[in-house]
Amino acid sequence: MHPTMRWFGPNDPVSLSDIRQAGCAGVVTALHQVPVGDVWSAEAIRERKALVHSAGMTWTVVESLPVSDDIKRQRGEWQQHIANYKGSLHNLAA
Repeated sequence: MHPTMRWFGPNDPVSLSDIRQAGCAGVVTALHQVPVGDVWSAEAIRERKALVHSAGMTWTVVESLPVSDDIKRQRGEWQQHIANYKGSLHNLAA
């Protein structure tokens, strides 16, 4: 078992230190600062992993990669958002 806790990123009032002190070995998180529909860059993913790792924990589970309302309703920039979503999945897989 790998005890984890949901963490909302650097602006979360619960710090990584608090989570570690509670006995967790990792966090379940997402890139909450990236607007829905934009690409999660490989660099932003690496930065988040490094931040979690520097606190002595792991990030092995993504809380969610949100699907934009434009995709759900097939309006606006929905086709670009699909391409961006695929790019985010590719960057996460790497």
